[in-house]
Amino acid sequence: MSFRLFLMTCLAAVVTIGCGTGPSADYSSLELVDVEGIVKLDGKPVSSAVVMVEDLQTGLQSYGLSDDDGYFRLHFDSVEYGVVPGEKRVVISTTMKVPGINSDEDGGEIEEHEEGETRPNAQTDDLIPDAYRTDSRLRVTVSESTSRLEFDLSSDGSTTSAI
Repeated sequence: MSFRLFLMTCLAAVVTIGCGTGPSADYSSLELVDVEGIVKLDGKPVSSAVVMVEDLQTGLQSYGLSDDDGYFRLHFDSVEYGVVPGEKRVVISTTMKVPGINSDEDGGEIEEHEEGETRPNAQTDDLIPDAYRTDSRLRVTVSESTSRLEFDLSSDGSTTSAI
């Protein structure tokens, strides 16, 4: 009977150890900055806009989706919110699809086109002018002190940075 008890204890230990949650990512080395903000076009909030910030050095991207008030919060991935500090290119679109943000389908990639031009996959009626989607000139620098970005975009495409 004690061998049976020993065997059951070993089996329980193996099952318990084997059913762990697995390895988890260590985000601490990335020094992520939690960033939220507002997207407006000609002074009015833009809803359902994807805000993508891309690091100019590493290409790492963070995404957010604006609500009815234009408010967004940037996701590093499906687990963590945040942005890696540094200079960023910003792309804003109401038609771009990002899995886990506004789509269950593949998409959200920025396609390269002739002469380095970039544009979102979706080419339907985007509310955001091309100047903020195709080869966007919008730039921001994210640091530890950055917690809020406000984009008051202009229909003529003249906005080049956050307020």
